[in-house]
Amino acid sequence: MGAVVSRFRGGVSGGARIVKTLLSPMGKYRQLLERASSPPGLPVPKPSSSYWLDDPPFPHLVDVQGELPDAADVVIIGSGITAAAAAKAILELSEDAAQPPRVVVLEARELCSGATGRNGGHIKCAPHDEFARLKRALGPERARRIVRFQLEHLPALLEVGRAIPQGEAREVETVDLFLDDKVFGVARRSVEEMREWMPEVEVTVLNGDEARDKIGVNERVAGALSYKAGALWPYRLVTGVWDDLVKRYSNLTISTNTPVEAVTAHQSSPHPYRVHSARGAIPARHVLHATNGFASHLVPCLRGCLAGVLGHMTAQRPGFRLPQSHGRRSWSIIYDLGFDYVTQRPDGEDGTPGDLMIGGGLFNSKEQGLDQLGVWDDGRVDFLPVAHVRGSLPTVFEPRWGAEGGLKKAWTGIMGYTGDQMPFVGRLPAPGGARAMDEGSGQWIAAGFNGDGMVWAWLCGTAVGVMVLGKHDEVLDKGIGRPGGKLAEWFLEELAVDDARLRRAALKHLARDVM
Repeated sequence: MGAVVSRFRGGVSGGARIVKTLLSPMGKYRQLLERASSPPGLPVPKPSSSYWLDDPPFPHLVDVQGELPDAADVVIIGSGITAAAAAKAILELSEDAAQPPRVVVLEARELCSGATGRNGGHIKCAPHDEFARLKRALGPERARRIVRFQLEHLPALLEVGRAIPQGEAREVETVDLFLDDKVFGVARRSVEEMREWMPEVEVTVLNGDEARDKIGVNERVAGALSYKAGALWPYRLVTGVWDDLVKRYSNLTISTNTPVEAVTAHQSSPHPYRVHSARGAIPARHVLHATNGFASHLVPCLRGCLAGVLGHMTAQRPGFRLPQSHGRRSWSIIYDLGFDYVTQRPDGEDGTPGDLMIGGGLFNSKEQGLDQLGVWDDGRVDFLPVAHVRGSLPTVFEPRWGAEGGLKKAWTGIMGYTGDQMPFVGRLPAPGGARAMDEGSGQWIAAGFNGDGMVWAWLCGTAVGVMVLGKHDEVLDKGIGRPGGKLAEWFLEELAVDDARLRRAALKHLARDVM
């Protein structure tokens, strides 16, 4: 669900620890792994109602079914932030081609109604925590490169957002509030560990008294970390990108409410694939799977490596005594096993404080999070996680909260988690094995963002767009939201999909230490 629906990896607890915690009680890990490795099926036809999707600024794109061509150069499955970034790169980088590629986008439901239209609106990487985790697994040099890639999403999305004001893309000060002294101590040490290798990243450490004075929280907070992040209205930003692309490129076709039922391979050239949708089969040269947690529905080799996790989100009104931030601050409330996360929209035209977007509560579900893993039903909203996040922010700000706050809406979305906590990006293995496909043919993927989609998806989508065009070795001009130069200069080889990567990303590795 984008960057925030549980941010399993942020704050203190690494994703492996979180998922192992889910798998360990009562010896249920085998049942959970079996469920998490099952085919997800198609998105449910009646999802919960997301606040973000209300009053769309581009209503003509909500449910659009363009005339499908007899064949396509690129079929993109999905229409969220990853798909939009990929389509933008493909179309812009082929403007001067003698025959610009025919691009078709197929969406199972309304435009951008999946995870991108359901997350918390947080462009947030916890750089200290990510660096510490990745350093242990990959060494400091690779850890630094990966964290810098995530941090590059903020300036990229702000750049895109300058042309789409409806997206409310903005820089914020983010504050991690720790409710436990031990957990806060671990976080402080990770900040010191990062400073040696990434001195350019500024993180301010506040003890409990400093957090109370600067942030306005109460004595429940043991300490805090403050650093730079971003916030946005993801659905409006991404549909703004689609609106711009539709106006500029006649070779782009979007078809919503067109679920893809299968992708089959054929020997014919130059269109070796058939994309079978509710509106018929489309011959295609390339197929890009941009469906995040649902990718294993059409890509069987990802089953057992990519699982859906149900995340809960709410929109709430702030109490009238909450310290004013005018939409320029966000928060995470971090406790032993997990955390909740909060952004606030900018003030209204009349000066009233913006709505709070609060998510989390994973371990407060009926089965302490066990029932949220291996779930692909975003029509389901569970009572206990919602009850938890309704009280999360008032608990740490009281008495600086006041009356009048309250729930406006609650909904859910599906995040995609991989066994090695890294996205899958690039050319997919050939059917029936894990051998890389021959050059010149291809199914492609950019999916599995581990709850941190807003600091992974845009540049991963951009990168796979460059790959589809075969321009990975070219020195490319910089575009809006797109780095210049050769792909290898800014993208990550660690995200490629091959046999070794699939073995590393097996979900069973998350439970290895408790089996």
